[in-house]
Amino acid sequence: MGRLRLVLVALLLSACALAPRASGPTPAGRDLPALDELHDHAPSGDPLRCTERAAIPAIEHVTVAKWSPDGTRLAFGRILTVPSATTITGYDEEVHLGVLDVYGGTTRELGVGGRPEWSGTGKYLSYLRAGKLHVTRAGIDVAVLEPSLPEVRWLGDELLYWDDARIRTWAPTGGRVLSIVDDDYLPRYPSDDAYFSADGAAFTLTRYHPDGSAERYVGETGSGQLAPLDSPGATYTEWAPAGETLLVRSNERLELRGPDGAFASASVTDFPGPVHGWTPDGKALLMGNVTPTVPGGTAFDRFEAWDFGGMRGIASLPNLLGSRTFSGDGRWFAGVARTSLYGNQLEVYRCGTRAQAASDRADPVARVRQQRIDADPRRFVRPVAGFISQFRQGAHTGIDIAAPVGSLITAADAGTVTFAGWAPVGGRAVCVDHGSAIESCYYHTSVHLVHVGDRVARGQPIATIGMTGLTTGPHVHWEVTKDRMVIDPLSH
Repeated sequence: MGRLRLVLVALLLSACALAPRASGPTPAGRDLPALDELHDHAPSGDPLRCTERAAIPAIEHVTVAKWSPDGTRLAFGRILTVPSATTITGYDEEVHLGVLDVYGGTTRELGVGGRPEWSGTGKYLSYLRAGKLHVTRAGIDVAVLEPSLPEVRWLGDELLYWDDARIRTWAPTGGRVLSIVDDDYLPRYPSDDAYFSADGAAFTLTRYHPDGSAERYVGETGSGQLAPLDSPGATYTEWAPAGETLLVRSNERLELRGPDGAFASASVTDFPGPVHGWTPDGKALLMGNVTPTVPGGTAFDRFEAWDFGGMRGIASLPNLLGSRTFSGDGRWFAGVARTSLYGNQLEVYRCGTRAQAASDRADPVARVRQQRIDADPRRFVRPVAGFISQFRQGAHTGIDIAAPVGSLITAADAGTVTFAGWAPVGGRAVCVDHGSAIESCYYHTSVHLVHVGDRVARGQPIATIGMTGLTTGPHVHWEVTKDRMVIDPLSH
């Protein structure tokens, strides 16, 4: 109780803002098949077996990666450290966007920005910069819009976005108002958030309250009409990457809801683990464990595919962090791997291969990464593949790390889970006792992946990014105490 009171008072003094610090150079990769050598070869094995690492240029400190529809390009955000006269550290972190041509091995820089999204044809890329939505083609702006919410959805080359109560579209030939929602449902970010389904026909609206409750609705994009989502206890919703299937989940249960009334429900304990993802076609949910990302070698985890008809197959995926996304054609699986306590690097794995996964001991890259981790005198790993948006300074009692809703949060060090529940102001939280009177807590989460009493390893997923409690956007407030006094985790 004393710890919770300390956290409550400190957080009341400073609301969190929306944000890893650059590390040294990443070692060159081992000899691997180049992407252009693999392009003409159709998958010969299990399409959900993604175990062959592909050679791509080294891109470090990645926060997000989005595939183009044809699977040939990756839009990525990466962190750059810039001098700052206003932070206690003397530096700040900015996310800069770029596009990787995965077959040509070249990159194109777009500058500061976030939330990249490809159009359905891949001709256009949208992203946010300073609250404005830029629409680009071949790196050149063709439109600059001012949405009231950050989330958008492309339908072909037509873009859906929110303009207060109006759902608007942008297209190369002009825009239009699709519908207007009633004033009672006007989404006000970040107290509310809204997401369009992959086919754009529906959307979810979530209204968060300070006491931990939330109102959840499903709306029709064409009419703007909404109806309550009847799912008591739900803490998280997510649309499938294709179609109109909605995942509704809590810490304990999962539901799949289809547009035709299809419904499936299961306990999280029915699966190998609590971490979820989607098959490339969006027709099945993947459930399993992600092996701790420390040590630095890649492990391959077993996930079960589940849909309205029950179990559909098994996937073998690398224990990457960040986006953890398949390309639309299912050929590739991308995410980030740790290269040090705070650093990471974009990785791409080929799917459908029959090749056996290399062991960590045989992987020189894994050995170098582990040596770098072992040589660092600090104990904590950065818990999220995201950028620091606010440091511990003044009345702010922790480190804010921004990342997309649903991103994995990992334990900064090994220990025992001491708390997993609701904390006033901080929202849904998980705390871990690391011994020596040191405890770390992670606030504003959406789903807990562990329970009180669980023993966790350094780098093990423990929760997912959310927007619960008093928050200005999706991030985790990472707070560390020693003898119940707040300390700076970046110096330990």
